[in-house]
Amino acid sequence: MILTIATGGAACKGNKSASVTSANPAQEGELGKVVARVDDSVITLGDVQDGINKQAPFVRARYTSPEKRKEFLDSLIRIEVMAKEAARRGYEKDPEVVRVMKQQMISKFLRKDFESKLKVEDVPDADVEKYYKEHPEDFNRPEQVHVSQIVVKEKAKADKVVREANAASKIDPKAFRDLVTKYSEDADSKSRGGDLAVFDRNSLTVPKPVVEAAFAMKEVGEISAPISTENGFVVLRLMAKVPGFSKPLPEVKRQIQQRLFRDLRTKSMDEFVADLRKKYTVTIDEATLAKVTVETGMVPGGPGVPGGLPHPGMPPQPGGQIPPVAPAGVPVPGPVPPPPAAAHAAPKAP
Repeated sequence: MILTIATGGAACKGNKSASVTSANPAQEGELGKVVARVDDSVITLGDVQDGINKQAPFVRARYTSPEKRKEFLDSLIRIEVMAKEAARRGYEKDPEVVRVMKQQMISKFLRKDFESKLKVEDVPDADVEKYYKEHPEDFNRPEQVHVSQIVVKEKAKADKVVREANAASKIDPKAFRDLVTKYSEDADSKSRGGDLAVFDRNSLTVPKPVVEAAFAMKEVGEISAPISTENGFVVLRLMAKVPGFSKPLPEVKRQIQQRLFRDLRTKSMDEFVADLRKKYTVTIDEATLAKVTVETGMVPGGPGVPGGLPHPGMPPQPGGQIPPVAPAGVPVPGPVPPPPAAAHAAPKAP
C-alpha cells in the first residue's frame, strides 16, 4: 500500500485541529483532547475520529474495536514521524515538494474563495435565450435517412440489380456493397461502397427523386425500385432512419447554462487572477526567459506524465480542483488513512 505524505507536520504548529468543527463548546473540548504526541505536535481525538469517518462506509466498519482504532492511530503516527524526519532532512524545502504544496494550497484557496462564489444559475436568462436562438441546429433536427446507392445507365440493368438485391440478405449490408462493386457506374459513391451521407428532406446535394424515394422506404434493408435521375437509374438500400427532434427552451435551459457557465468561469478566473496580479509586484526578465531550453522528447515526471506537476497556467478543473498531484509514495504496511487534518503543536510546558 502506498502512503502519500503531506509535509504539513511541523508546518502546522499553532494551528487548531481542523476536525474540531462542532458549534457545541463541550464537544469541541472533547474532540480537542490529545490522544498522541510526536515531539511538539499532537494528534487529537478529533483528528482520529475525522480520519476514520472520512473513509468509505465499508472501511469505517473495520475500526469499531479499540484494537483497530489503535491501529488507525498508529497509521497517523507513522505519517507524522515520517513527515518530521523528511522535514528534518530538508525535504520540505525540496522544489518539487514546495510546488506540490503550492498546488494543494491553490486548490483549497480556489474552492473557498473563487469556486464557492460561482453558480451555474448565475448565467443570465438573456444569454441562455440568445444561445438557444443562435444555435437552432443543436436543439432542432428534422427526420433524416441514411441510404446506399447503385447507379447504372440502363433501366434493364437497374431491374437486374433490384432482383439480385432483393434475393440477397436484407440484414447484412455487405451483400449490397458487393453489388455496388459489381454494378455501380458512379465512381464517387462506388468508392464508398455506395454510401450516401445522412440527409433530410431539404437536402440540396441529393437529387430530389432520390430524396423522395429514400423517405418512402420503411424498413432497414428495404430495396427501392429503380429511380430515374439525370445521371441514370438509382437503386437504393435503406441503411437507417434517424428520427428528428425539437427541444423547447425550458427543456434545454440547464444544458445551455452549463455550456455558458464554462465560459463565464474562464472569464471570471481571468479577471480574478488579473486582480490578484495588481496586488503584487510582478517583473519579467525577457532576456533570461529567452534562454529557456525546451526538451522536445518525453521527460519523466514532466507535465502530462504520471507523477508530473500540471502546468502552472492550467485552469482549475470542475469543482475547483487542480489536477491532483502526489509526491513520491512511501510503502507502509497495514491500513493507511489519509494524512491527518492537523497534527498541531502542543502547548509547551512553562
